[in-house]
Amino acid sequence: MWHAITIQPAKTNSGRQQTILLSSAHGGEKRSAGTRTFTFKDSTGVDGWYRVSQCAVVHPCRGRKPAVRYGSLSRTGSGLQYLARCGYGVLLRVGSAPAAHAPRLWRFTIPARLWYDAFMIRLLLLIIIAFGSVTPFFPGAVFRDDPPAATTIVDPFITAQTAAMRAEHAADLTDADWDRYTLTVQLDPTGPRLSGAVSVRLTNRSEVDFDTIWFHLYPNHPDFGGRLDVTSAQIDGVPVPSRTLHGDTLIGLRAPQPLPPGQSATVTMTFTARTPRNASQRIFGAYNLEAGVWSIASFYPLLARYIPGMGWDTRPIVSRGDFTVSATALYDVTVDAPADWHLVSSGSRIEHRTTDHNRQVARFVSGPMREFYLAALQGLMPISTEIDGIRVISYVQPNDQTAGKQSLTIATTALQVFNQRFGAYPYNEFEVIQAALTQFYGMEYPGVVLIEQDLYRRNDRLLETTIAHEISHQWWYGLIGNDAQGEAWLDEGLASYSQILYYEMIDNPAQATAELEAFRASYRRLRERGGDAPLATPPAALNNGRYVPIAYAKGALFFHALRQRIGEAAFNDFLQQYVATYRWREIAGPDLIRIAGQACGCELDDLFTDWVITATAVPIP
Repeated sequence: MWHAITIQPAKTNSGRQQTILLSSAHGGEKRSAGTRTFTFKDSTGVDGWYRVSQCAVVHPCRGRKPAVRYGSLSRTGSGLQYLARCGYGVLLRVGSAPAAHAPRLWRFTIPARLWYDAFMIRLLLLIIIAFGSVTPFFPGAVFRDDPPAATTIVDPFITAQTAAMRAEHAADLTDADWDRYTLTVQLDPTGPRLSGAVSVRLTNRSEVDFDTIWFHLYPNHPDFGGRLDVTSAQIDGVPVPSRTLHGDTLIGLRAPQPLPPGQSATVTMTFTARTPRNASQRIFGAYNLEAGVWSIASFYPLLARYIPGMGWDTRPIVSRGDFTVSATALYDVTVDAPADWHLVSSGSRIEHRTTDHNRQVARFVSGPMREFYLAALQGLMPISTEIDGIRVISYVQPNDQTAGKQSLTIATTALQVFNQRFGAYPYNEFEVIQAALTQFYGMEYPGVVLIEQDLYRRNDRLLETTIAHEISHQWWYGLIGNDAQGEAWLDEGLASYSQILYYEMIDNPAQATAELEAFRASYRRLRERGGDAPLATPPAALNNGRYVPIAYAKGALFFHALRQRIGEAAFNDFLQQYVATYRWREIAGPDLIRIAGQACGCELDDLFTDWVITATAVPIP
């Protein structure tokens, strides 16, 4: 169990919030009658005065959605203590800590004169004397005058990750024991090529031994048009043999000894990669250098999923739809690049320096994400703003600045309305990049979306619709994962329907109706030519131009039919509960319909069967 602690020295004029996660497994706590006491000490051993503004107890409650409960703090003569019933996590939030101090472990020595006046201290003592304990202001927290526990040990990797998260979502880092990627990458745009090393700390969460561990090498797919080669591989420091599948798009590493269930291992690989240049007319434009954007999607070996009861997901990748299918993990990435290229990535930058020979080194952390995206830009203009505590940046060509400002407005509006409708976007940053994609309008990655450059030069709503669609993928794919190679409708159908929700929420019902009519027309034409198929049909089987009408149009219409069936209030509750229940997890169709049924308190099996399982000629809603 991890405990998130955020602190701020009382005397500071700059810096930003730093959250420190503490492991109860390493001591630093005292248990008594279902409670825990924590104390903290500066790693230098120096006492300091610190202002604490609020705290929270995070209750995972046996796998249910964590409930964050806020309270106050008690003080003893030798330190600060906060006790949480049930022994669950503790989160203390106190504003901004200067980055220079992170990741440090703190002792809170808080003189009364600093933030409790004498009256409040006397009142607290009177309550203790009168009642024998301090009554908690919120359920789940009690305050006692026990002596503080010993110093708690901090995990620097987890601590660094909090820089990518909005303060109210730092506790999400305690939701699971995430796999961890540590990457170092060197970029050479003259190739364009790159080289690097990746260390993946993974855990066997299955019920069988792992004899071989599989990774995707996506750039080796013909539609990427590039190359990714693993040059060495070790498991727990032991060199291991490897083999590849499906045109080198998968690599399997033979473990020196089987990895038992519940155990962890560290896989280390070195690799080289190259990307095409000016190739968006013929290949997947998100792995390409063109028009000042070196987009380097999926540039590293990505751990394949292990599916309970089925084994490793080693299916050949189908380029119809999205390529990547991966579990949520944490990323810590250091990039060495020419100083005249601007680096953009998933997550947040926490370190940056320039070096000799006109180079720069930047370090990024992600928070929980399904993959890590990286780009290097040259010549694009950044335009930025902030909405709901999220820094939003739009990168555009100098000649498209007017449309670039429009794209920024669209992005901030979409984030704001989706925050309200679906639940909060958890990261500190979001970025939109104008890119040469050519074969598609937009592409989503965690914290970043790419938008086809020509949309910025059109006089219609396609730019707005595309940005809204791609931003909704931050929820439908980003927060809630699904098998895009098997059930693409789960994210594409709901992202398409989110276009309608977006226009409704910005008070443009005419455009919402136009979006719905477009989906109806697309699906109707498909049915008229005999191309209908169940939504559960894998993209590999949706040939002859059927993928978009099924996954996007029919998928969107399913959600409209669901909305009509259960009513507006239940549909809104469904969206909120869907995110709250399955955030960071991967779902399948039955999981979605189960949440919808809970939201309405009704039976929806017939709706699910007719739309998803069979090719029944459903009424078009």
